[in-house]
Amino acid sequence: MFRRSKQIVIELDGRTYSFSDNKLEEVSDFKDVKGNKWLISDMQQAISRTMTVEAPGKYADVMVRKKLQEAGEFDEPVAVVTHWKKKKGKDTTDIFFTALPTRLYFRYLDEIKEDEDVVLLFPIFSVLFGLLKHMRTKTPVTIVFQHNRFADLIIGTAKRIFYASRCVAFDTSEEQIARLWDMVRTDITNIEAENRIKVDSVFLLTWIDSAQVPVWPEDAGSEFYCMEEESISFNGESHDVSFLNAVRMLSGIRAISPRMEKLCYYSCKALPYLNALLFFAILLFAAGYFWFDGRANLLETQIKAVNAEIARVQKEAPLREVPYKETLAFAKELACYRAAPSYEKVVNDISENLQEGMLVDVLKVDYAKDSVNIEIFGNVKASFEVAYRGYQKFENGLRRRGYNVVKSQFDTKIQQSEFLIKLRKKIL
Repeated sequence: MFRRSKQIVIELDGRTYSFSDNKLEEVSDFKDVKGNKWLISDMQQAISRTMTVEAPGKYADVMVRKKLQEAGEFDEPVAVVTHWKKKKGKDTTDIFFTALPTRLYFRYLDEIKEDEDVVLLFPIFSVLFGLLKHMRTKTPVTIVFQHNRFADLIIGTAKRIFYASRCVAFDTSEEQIARLWDMVRTDITNIEAENRIKVDSVFLLTWIDSAQVPVWPEDAGSEFYCMEEESISFNGESHDVSFLNAVRMLSGIRAISPRMEKLCYYSCKALPYLNALLFFAILLFAAGYFWFDGRANLLETQIKAVNAEIARVQKEAPLREVPYKETLAFAKELACYRAAPSYEKVVNDISENLQEGMLVDVLKVDYAKDSVNIEIFGNVKASFEVAYRGYQKFENGLRRRGYNVVKSQFDTKIQQSEFLIKLRKKIL
């Protein structure tokens, strides 16, 4: 049975945190957190990059794996999680991805399946990309998530990613953190030059161990902003962080969990609304039942009253048999005469089907009770082949008009052919 509460679990820099009800706690493993949850993870040995590969979009991740292994980034099989890709040329694709060892990727998936609750897994850069999409900016901006001795940054717009990477300092000393921000500014400057773009704004996301916000140089060419922070409790102390606000802007669709996990998550999320809909449907059906039941009782009363009136009338004035057979027979005869084809119609049907060289010598039309009987005698002045072929067309044409051939006789003489055909057409 799924629990409805959603918790946020964050794996970051070798530590695992559980966040719920404005309180952050450190846990040993995400499986220790009960209830449906979102797992935001840096995935240990994962790297997030942008790359341009010489391949169509559907093969871009394959080329990324090949390039990463050829470059020595990984010495084991690699799994690639694609966040965004876009066709650049005929066989060239820009791709933004997170890559990690395959064994680690499948370990996450196996642990998610084994968990009794729903787990949606997101790489850290999914959060940054989701925030960038949420901002819907048309000009390039930079989002930086600074935590511990790391700075994860992404540069792009709502429709295109120019750069994604992680800058690393040796430690968290003031000097090293200053160098870390120098690396961030250097990356921004280089990307501006490589892509001929101008980054107007830099947005900072913070965590409980983020260093002091730097003084952004006035000549940096971009404005520096701290994203809105919230106060949370951790180990009895209050911390102002903005990363969790970015997590809330993330859509569950961006999770890399198996499809069944996503389906279960949205099913649980929709369960209260489905229950409410079902409750109102039950009320509607119940009201409909009582309404129709009342109508049925009223109709039953009316039927009983009508039956009683019929019984009374029959008792007072019994019905007498009315002679109708002669009238019915006369009506049938009238209907038969009305439906019968006229002599003119019969002649027209025959004339329209006569073929070249055919002459009618005798035409006899006899109107019976339920049919019209026709006898035609004539000759054909033409060679046998032409005469017989024309006679067949004549016969088939009459069949199409509803005449049944009762007798068909075709005789050939020296200079001409004679034919005799008897037809019948039912009236009703």
